[in-house]
Amino acid sequence: MKIFLEGLTATHDASFFHDEAARLGNPLRQGERGSPLNKGGNLTAVHPVVRTNPVTGWKSVYVNKGFTKRINGVTKDESDVLLQYLFNLVTQNHDVQVRYRWSKNDVAIWDNRSTFHCATYDYEAARAGDRVCSLGEAPYLDPSSTGRREALGV
Repeated sequence: MKIFLEGLTATHDASFFHDEAARLGNPLRQGERGSPLNKGGNLTAVHPVVRTNPVTGWKSVYVNKGFTKRINGVTKDESDVLLQYLFNLVTQNHDVQVRYRWSKNDVAIWDNRSTFHCATYDYEAARAGDRVCSLGEAPYLDPSSTGRREALGV
């Protein structure tokens, strides 16, 4: 399965941001947004299903239920089954999750290249915060990269 997935790409689509931006009265900028590759109104991209983190050199699954729409190079039925499996793998696998309980003046930092995050709306009081995203490289797979477990010998 690992070898099969490493040979695949997936189409990611964030076009829903146009509707949300219009609803809020803040249309997306058409010019460059941090990277020369990130400009214009097309919010679709093709990325590898398994990518390499350039800092750790470790491979990770790179799909997201909110953005990944199709695995390329397989039938729609195969894509649907594979995506459901991968979405479950990264969201239901409790041994790789951290539950962060916010306190006043907390700061949380994670690397979106290898970490999934999801807000849990289990609070009553109003919250406010700022989100900052750094400029990253285009996702890629280095065939010689290793997985975390392989690299750490676990």
